[in-house]
Amino acid sequence: MSGSERVVFDVARKLDKNRYIVKLISFEDGPERKEYEDVGIKVLVITKEKKFDLGFMLLFRRLLLGEKIQIVNPHHFIPFFYTFLVTRFTGVKVVYTEHSRWQLEQLSPLKKVMNRWMLRRIDAIVAISKQIGDFYINQLGLDKRKVHFISNGIDLERFKDVNGYQLRKDLNINEDEIVLGMVANIRPEKNHKCLISAFHIVSEEVENVRLLLVGVDFMNGEIHRFVSDRMKEKVLFLGLRKDVPEILKTLDIFCLPSIYEGLPLTLLEAMASGVPVIGADVLGINEVIKNNSNGLLFSKNDDKRLADLIKMLLKDSDLRKRISQEGRSFVERYYSLDDKIKEYDQLFDAVSKRN
Repeated sequence: MSGSERVVFDVARKLDKNRYIVKLISFEDGPERKEYEDVGIKVLVITKEKKFDLGFMLLFRRLLLGEKIQIVNPHHFIPFFYTFLVTRFTGVKVVYTEHSRWQLEQLSPLKKVMNRWMLRRIDAIVAISKQIGDFYINQLGLDKRKVHFISNGIDLERFKDVNGYQLRKDLNINEDEIVLGMVANIRPEKNHKCLISAFHIVSEEVENVRLLLVGVDFMNGEIHRFVSDRMKEKVLFLGLRKDVPEILKTLDIFCLPSIYEGLPLTLLEAMASGVPVIGADVLGINEVIKNNSNGLLFSKNDDKRLADLIKMLLKDSDLRKRISQEGRSFVERYYSLDDKIKEYDQLFDAVSKRN
């Protein structure tokens, strides 16, 4: 699952089943369906045949009314757009969760106008980061009483008592090898090339270093081809993995060189695993990493600086230990999933009681 998909799944499975009947409405079918059904969540799939599909909208509306849905919580602009249209004059409440300020800024002028118009007419808005919340209030001029800051949360239990020893053996990584890694689908905005370039620099000085890249490739092998021939044996592309906690435990350093982020779950998960983290100083990442406290920041696209920070961490065990401890305590203090579910619960409850 991507970060936003994980947020949806966690909220759906963690809400109190004695108070909520949770159903997932998806615009396409996929392997994630079974994960929802395995935890007792009904999945309703409706597919769109064309760009603007009136039949799809009518089916969506009938489904909401037939299933007696009282609150819909869409994530991202397209689901929000259709949810807004089909819930008009139905009495169904809409609570919209936005995951990325960058995506808001990249909307076309028409969609920006539509987005602001719709946002003013729904029941509540969830901003997963303070940066997104500030954008809504200060840039879009939305009523701050309607905007609720509920950050992404981490299921801390997933990262307790996890051991990466067996996985290192399975991946043929020797005990004395240093492992750098990144968990993110391969997309242009994730900026894998910056990390690979930095890895090339580091490997010229540090022989026993490996790089693990975890995530689905949406760039048709471009990043695989970017790895030089002499580095191919040192860079492992693992694709989609279900054992992210174990993978994180194999890492000595976690890097996230993205060009932009919403609020990166993968960074929080690395911190929860006790892995020291390095990230680009961009929206989303710099809301999580406090430089030289719970992690290290470098200027976007500066592969040489990223390489220097990696080498600095490798040489300074005290710094690695301090950043690791600060990162774990930071996530436990501010990003506990159970705390975030309580906040969603309180918001849904308040919205449901409004006339």
